[in-house]
Amino acid sequence: MNPVFIRTSKFLGLLCVWLALAACKKDAAERLYCAPYQAPVPADTYVFPLVPGTPAWAELKTGAEMVQACQVPDATLKSMSTPGLIATCLSYPLLNNILAGFTLQRGTRSVLINFNGFGELSQRPQAAAQLLSRYQLMRASCVPARSEWGRYSLDFAYFELVMAQEEYVAQLSSVERRRLVQEALIKYAEKERLQGDIYGGLNLETAAFIMARVMQAERYAPFMTTVSTTPAVQDFIKEAQVLGRWEVLAVVVSHAQEFVK
Repeated sequence: MNPVFIRTSKFLGLLCVWLALAACKKDAAERLYCAPYQAPVPADTYVFPLVPGTPAWAELKTGAEMVQACQVPDATLKSMSTPGLIATCLSYPLLNNILAGFTLQRGTRSVLINFNGFGELSQRPQAAAQLLSRYQLMRASCVPARSEWGRYSLDFAYFELVMAQEEYVAQLSSVERRRLVQEALIKYAEKERLQGDIYGGLNLETAAFIMARVMQAERYAPFMTTVSTTPAVQDFIKEAQVLGRWEVLAVVVSHAQEFVK
């Protein structure tokens, strides 16, 4: 065999290996130096006096006592800025009760109904716009240390479930709604790339849920036609769960991609 051909083949083989390693290093570097978004904590953010893991919390005997212990005094709520109120709601000690519902949507509604902070937030006219601004700064591909992956992915899901609620979608203009779907598509793609590593099916569901809720609010004709003829999509819009029918997410994402064009 021609020695030149052999040397060339070896060189090309080594080049392929080098390029593959470089790509891996680039991906690792992006994860290492792409720090997750850290939202500022306004000075008037409420500091909950009782939180899980403390001796005082351990003395609470029932779920009702826990819910009551986490309520914000009415006077404090009314005087709180909207940014401070958002930070308070997202640090609500029982936020993870979202996962305790029979479905994701029912769990979300239960938490929003039981915490007076969310009741106040829904009355603030700029709440949705500020939630959208925060969502735009969140990058699913920017993650914390491995030990925090579980908490981080859940917080991301909780935020998206709140963002998808009708009271906040209704506050947004058509332009803002389109922007929200664009962001949800970006998050979906980023989480899909890291699925099985950092994110799970839950995280894809919550991003797609935002897309579905917005397209429903906008009465986007192609999507509404699909909704009217596809019970699985109807169920997803109502309850934020696919129950193993993962093809529903692909249908929602496909419509969302056309919606934002």
